[in-house]
Amino acid sequence: MSKSSSIFPQVLTRSGLVLLIFFLIGSVTYLNTLNNPFEYDDDVVVVKNVNIREIGNIPRFFFDPSLAANDPKIAGHYRPLVITSYAINYTLGGLSPVGYHLVNLAFHVGSAFLVFLIVSAMSGGMGHGAWAALAAGLIFLVHPFNAEAVNYITARSSLMSGFFYLMGFYCWVRFRGQASGNYSSTIFYIASLLAFVAGMLSKEVVITLPIVLWLYDLYFVESFRGRRLKPYVPYLPFVLIGVIPYLMIRLFSLGRVLDRFQRDMLTQFLTEIPVLVKHWQMFLFPRGLSLIHDVEIYHGLSWPVLLSGLLILLYMGMTIYFVLACGARWRVISFFMVWFFVVLLPTTVIPLNAIFQENRGYLAVVSFTVLAGVGLSELYRRKTRGLMIVVMVILLGVYGTLTVYRNVVWGDSVGLWKDTVAKAPRSGLAYAGLAGAYVARGDFFLSLETARKGIVIAPNNFYLRMNLGRAYQILGETDRAIEEYEKALRIAPTANILWEDLADLYQGKGDIRLAAQYLKKASEVWADQPHIHYNLGVVLAGQGRLGEAEGEFRMAIRLNPAYLQARHKLGETLDRTGRSGEADEQYREIIRLSSGGIDQLSSMPGEDRMVLEEIAWKARLRFSRGK
Repeated sequence: MSKSSSIFPQVLTRSGLVLLIFFLIGSVTYLNTLNNPFEYDDDVVVVKNVNIREIGNIPRFFFDPSLAANDPKIAGHYRPLVITSYAINYTLGGLSPVGYHLVNLAFHVGSAFLVFLIVSAMSGGMGHGAWAALAAGLIFLVHPFNAEAVNYITARSSLMSGFFYLMGFYCWVRFRGQASGNYSSTIFYIASLLAFVAGMLSKEVVITLPIVLWLYDLYFVESFRGRRLKPYVPYLPFVLIGVIPYLMIRLFSLGRVLDRFQRDMLTQFLTEIPVLVKHWQMFLFPRGLSLIHDVEIYHGLSWPVLLSGLLILLYMGMTIYFVLACGARWRVISFFMVWFFVVLLPTTVIPLNAIFQENRGYLAVVSFTVLAGVGLSELYRRKTRGLMIVVMVILLGVYGTLTVYRNVVWGDSVGLWKDTVAKAPRSGLAYAGLAGAYVARGDFFLSLETARKGIVIAPNNFYLRMNLGRAYQILGETDRAIEEYEKALRIAPTANILWEDLADLYQGKGDIRLAAQYLKKASEVWADQPHIHYNLGVVLAGQGRLGEAEGEFRMAIRLNPAYLQARHKLGETLDRTGRSGEADEQYREIIRLSSGGIDQLSSMPGEDRMVLEEIAWKARLRFSRGK
């Protein structure tokens, strides 16, 4: 072996240099994501979620899961670390997407680097093992299947949980590699436990990590086999500190441990068999990547289920063969083949609304990348290093190019949803997303056309009815908008996001009673939304219910003291009730708040700079005339 070829694997063991390589390649691959807009659930989790706009809310995120979205009724997850990261992002950069994408990318690069460290630790870190580790980490870094997790800000839960999952596993591997009871062993064990807890606070799928740790011991720790109870003691803190408290928090804060099942267990099992095969198809040949996937639901045996089942049986047979009949490196392959089933266990067993989402398979990709890395390292072991480097460069080039292309797709909302409709033509949700993207772009007639097409496919899709109503509302077709909103509410009676829209429409028609009724409902659900209290106050004042209107205006001001419109309306209401002295206090406060310039004030929905300037001018005029 030449001197240069013997030195290079040693270079790979220098973790700092490898991390720099990963950072550079990751940055180049995902550079075109930084200005990509917020998409899909980002709207309710980040953009409209006022809870992340106050850094002081961070302690509350750990005790109140309802703060995870703008609407408490759709905040069905306990992921306080993820929401905390959004709050820090908002504090540092507001709603500029750049900061959010940088954080996502940092976690992804970190996860890829951990894949390198894990494979390196499991293979000894030198020779062909170093090449296996490098290839596995780099393929994970640039694989297009992971593009959704990096581009989609709400999928940060998958990135963070994946990072902590891999960190916990890596520290466990190092823990088992140390002499029992020494200082390093203790440090790595505690780090593994803390990473597990952090992962559980990021996404509930991390609950499977103890199973992976047990499998690692079963596969690779000789002293573990044949012993009864003592080897299981290190797992107990993972259950006592991580699993049980998490389940208790979900039970007491959300009222349930699991969400309501969408399918019976037999249907779920039959449906998931082809889905598991679909994962591997997309790992190997990442075609058809999409925000939403059309997935057939199987209630009984069929050819797709049978053929997929045979492939899974073959896969399981190979897993057993590798561990029983082959050498150490094949034991690593067998372990990561089982890893695939374990990390997907929660989404395989629990019947979720979205049966297949790419970001949920973030950890499952590790199985493929490790297999690919070990396969490439075999070329090194067989003295064909040049061929190995060529194949690895081709793989990274192809996967990286596909990832860059997916980033481009994610860079335009209309383009993303067009791509989704083309790949999931039976999904009403895909059409609803495209219709909403057209509304956001101002193409209202295209939104109408798209929503109508979607309703033919999915007449009972709430979001299609909502977007159709929204397009009608913008176009000024009030009656048709109300009709679609009412149909949407019949599909989902608790969908409070429509109550404010219906209130605006009825107020425009002069039906103040119904407008007040819907705004009252909205204010009860969104008690922390100042503009809803303000709008309700305006409607109540129009009905002559001045005392109630005053209460709503004061609530809006309590929630946002710089809300000039609410102070102005409160002043008018106080004048109407003969309390001019109290009204003067509101107008003086308007003058004080506006003295630093209108741009210094936090804006509320519906506020306009000219309106705010007029309010400030009227306040000054009031005192210049001596009332």
